[in-house]
Amino acid sequence: MMFSPEPSDHLRIVAVIQARMGSTRLPGKVLRPVAGKPLLWHIVHRLKRSQFVEQIAITTSTHPRDDAIVDWARENDVVVIRGPEDDVLARFARSAEMLDADVIVRVSADAPFIDAGFVDHLVTALLEQDGDYVLLEDGAVTAHEGVDPFTRRALDKLMMDAHDDPVAREHVTGYFKLHPEFVRIARAGCYPSLARQGGRLTIDTPDDLAFVEAVHERMEASAGEASLADLLALLEREPSLRRHNAHVKQKPIASRDRLALIRCDGGGKFGYGHVKRMVALARAMRDREGIGVMFFVNGSGDALEPARAAGFEARLLTGSPASMLKSAIESHTPDILICDLREGLSRPELEALRPLVPLVAVIDDASSLRLAADVGYYPQVPQAERLDWSDSRCVAHTGWQWSLLGLPRIAAPLRNPLPRPTLLVAMGGSDPLGLTLTAARALSRLDPVFRARFVIGPGMTDGVRLAKTIVGLAPNFETIEGASDLATEYASCDLALASFGVTAYELAACGVPALYLCLTEDHAESASAFESAGMGVSLGLAERALPRDIARAVWALLSSPARRREMRAAGLMTIDGEGASRIADSIAQALNEKRADCARRATG
Repeated sequence: MMFSPEPSDHLRIVAVIQARMGSTRLPGKVLRPVAGKPLLWHIVHRLKRSQFVEQIAITTSTHPRDDAIVDWARENDVVVIRGPEDDVLARFARSAEMLDADVIVRVSADAPFIDAGFVDHLVTALLEQDGDYVLLEDGAVTAHEGVDPFTRRALDKLMMDAHDDPVAREHVTGYFKLHPEFVRIARAGCYPSLARQGGRLTIDTPDDLAFVEAVHERMEASAGEASLADLLALLEREPSLRRHNAHVKQKPIASRDRLALIRCDGGGKFGYGHVKRMVALARAMRDREGIGVMFFVNGSGDALEPARAAGFEARLLTGSPASMLKSAIESHTPDILICDLREGLSRPELEALRPLVPLVAVIDDASSLRLAADVGYYPQVPQAERLDWSDSRCVAHTGWQWSLLGLPRIAAPLRNPLPRPTLLVAMGGSDPLGLTLTAARALSRLDPVFRARFVIGPGMTDGVRLAKTIVGLAPNFETIEGASDLATEYASCDLALASFGVTAYELAACGVPALYLCLTEDHAESASAFESAGMGVSLGLAERALPRDIARAVWALLSSPARRREMRAAGLMTIDGEGASRIADSIAQALNEKRADCARRATG
């Protein structure tokens, strides 16, 4: 039976939507379009169907970036109440007072499929049982997320007795879930139409947003039309839709927002491999560990695009990179600083930053900078194994399992040798030595019984002219232009000729036999480790490689399917493609251990 209070017992029930623009995992998500309407619009639109909610309001912070929420609310006749950014509980207390609320329905701004009937179901149980907070009965399940009705007296008690608790301050009703004895808990029965597990239906990452867009498109639903029950029925019929965001990890109630700053080099003389591999790490940190990520890049502006395309805020360091990095750390107060760089930050400069950031990690860094870090990650190459870590607090992790790729692993399918095998030529995004054209001229001497595909990188000088020159050298030559990643090319080629770098790791992980031209002595030494592991063949320093030697080496492998199969197997066994997930997990654990250690020292 639906509860219906008498006029003399009228209780004022309001819905307060908790919203901000500063999400660490998907900045600005509350105003991002879903089926053509901002996410906030969907939530307000659905809440209006409630029989109990008298007023809908938004609570946000006083930070200037949240002015956009205020502007949207004003245009849509929704009340906004602002308060301190670092105290959500205080914002709710202020909202309850200004709205004269007896019952507050806390609504998350990341759940676009709010069901007003379910909200009323929870409110009914709360009122009928004279509770202060409502949970489902033991054993009951629901796909619904993002709503929590509770009473004004529960909120007042939380402010008086638990205001200093970090869970109460940030998650408000999360405190009731962790401490059910704190207030009187009402129990709501099963809500039949939603009584099933729903998976991830909230929006915290770009992949969540892609999932919600995909289901709207599949249901052919306009904004606000598709019900949660309709969505659940669709997912039962087509469970493959869940693949969009099945890998995303939900952040635990007790954890606060965590932020990592990534400082890397990219574009121009640096190429793009390091930026792309850091994007892979950033994805793993955001989606698997619930850690937000921002990029600060030293190099050229086009190097920001891979990070921005993946949904991360990215900024270019200009002037003094070290000074700008310090300003960024002071402004954003990150928990983690991750460095994948070759210049622009010295050990003394990093030491000066240490008091400002709890954890510092370095990726494949052989300079003295690593000695000021907490953790470091290195592939199993000779230079890493020779590093001296004496007098350093850094914990170094070395091995092929820490190899960091710039794209998801896609193993090339094992197939019978084709009469016309495919050779992929990839000399990096910028190719400063012009190796792409050098390779093309060398390969043009060979019998054109193979197909050669040349990658024209975004930073190559006069790429259009280069592509035209290459295809004019031989009838079996083709070019690849504008590719955001090479996963598809890796999966369809039989052999690669590449400049050594991040691409070499990706080729090995995808099971592609490769020959390496090396830009530096350091690269040549690393390439020798790949050759020793059976994953590829090093041609030494590119500046010393003769065209005839390049052509002979390529022809030898094209003519030997058996040797290519052995190299494929060695690559797949040596580099498993899980380096990003492994490093993200390790960094998260290191941060947790450091915090626990600090807490022990503070109480000891």
